[in-house]
Amino acid sequence: MVTILLAEKEFGKTAHEMLEGYGRVVQYGSHRLFVKNLPHADVVITGLEEKLLAPILRRAPHLRLIGSRTTQLRYIDIDECRLRNIKVVNIKAESPVLKNTPSTAEETFALILALSRNIPWAFDALKRGKWERRKYGGTEMKGKSLGLIGFGRLGKLVAGYAKAFGMRVSAYDPFVSAGVMRRLGVRSAALHVILKSSDIVSVHATYNDSTLGLLSRKHFRMMQPHALFINTARGEITDEEALLLALRDGRIRGAAVDTLAGEKPDGSHLAGNPLVAYARTNENLIIVPHLGGATKEATEKTQNYISALVVKEIKRFTLVA
Repeated sequence: MVTILLAEKEFGKTAHEMLEGYGRVVQYGSHRLFVKNLPHADVVITGLEEKLLAPILRRAPHLRLIGSRTTQLRYIDIDECRLRNIKVVNIKAESPVLKNTPSTAEETFALILALSRNIPWAFDALKRGKWERRKYGGTEMKGKSLGLIGFGRLGKLVAGYAKAFGMRVSAYDPFVSAGVMRRLGVRSAALHVILKSSDIVSVHATYNDSTLGLLSRKHFRMMQPHALFINTARGEITDEEALLLALRDGRIRGAAVDTLAGEKPDGSHLAGNPLVAYARTNENLIIVPHLGGATKEATEKTQNYISALVVKEIKRFTLVA
């Protein structure tokens, strides 16, 4: 019988039942239990709670298949998988399940609104017994300019929300034509134009070797002093030291980020992070724990989708065996 080891603490009933018909499903439990069960695993299904790097994969001599409900695979040692003929299936960017999953785009706009209207700090002040309407009133969205870095699925969704708020939207994406943007009411612009002219800059670029450190100190210096910066893509796209300097020096008014560079599933990357330390004592930086795709609906849909792919592959290699 095929042993399917889950690498997520919470796994939906529908997805679980789908897998049970094709093998013995072993719950995650904890990192310790996960590692203990690896020697028996034929299949691992994961989200972002475990990094499947070579030392971990070598504990699984029978592993033949990894199912990942993510679009990016940087936390899986693909070279080790190729070497051992371990197949990896994941959710492709063009997958139908993602087209029906607006969670990260919705979170982006939640962060824009929270930052623009000072919601976290107004609430903190109220809890201390302070009623400070004038201090935390913030700014409106209507008439403001939103600059998008990346105009794929999420960028397009965020543009639509912004248009509904009466904002002017421009976007930088070398892989999307100006014509496509124009049809959606968005102006195509170079990166430096986006940075210099936008009231709010929001990052939706794919994280890869070409976008690693895409936004450096010189880019934050291009932004307007009243501008806000949003990153719900990946922390590594931004030079975090440059972002911190921009906030400290007043080169930008504020920032909200969903992820930090070097993200660890257990949050250990927060210790000693200068941005986290800055956020504790300043009222212009919001950091949240990678909530973009963490909604109940997104989790359920992606778990069901990847489980269906895994079942398809199990059928295939069971027949071969």
